[in-house]
Amino acid sequence: MKLRPSATTFCSRSRPPHNLRVLLLLSLLLAALVPTTTGQSHVKDPYLEMRCVCLNSVSGIHPNGISTLELIRPGAHCDKVELIATLKVGKKICLDPTALGVKKIVMKLLEGS
Repeated sequence: MKLRPSATTFCSRSRPPHNLRVLLLLSLLLAALVPTTTGQSHVKDPYLEMRCVCLNSVSGIHPNGISTLELIRPGAHCDKVELIATLKVGKKICLDPTALGVKKIVMKLLEGS
């Protein structure tokens, strides 16, 4: 069994073997598909995961505990509106956007800003 290719099989002027070209193309494709890790644990783009972010929703919370609200519109990733509240302690929770108490909180926060 020969481990070295012969000069007729592969030389510097000839094209690389077909398998090598396919492997190179596959590795470039995989490198483009896999996101790079930058140390951030939370994905900013909700469309990247292609699924709903909120699995469970809370129907009421005290508005003084909320620091920011994030609204994610329905799309290909999820068929419902998602409302994510970041609390002042740093925790993120999902709010039910159809609940009357949550609608009042959103209106109160919009009036304040």
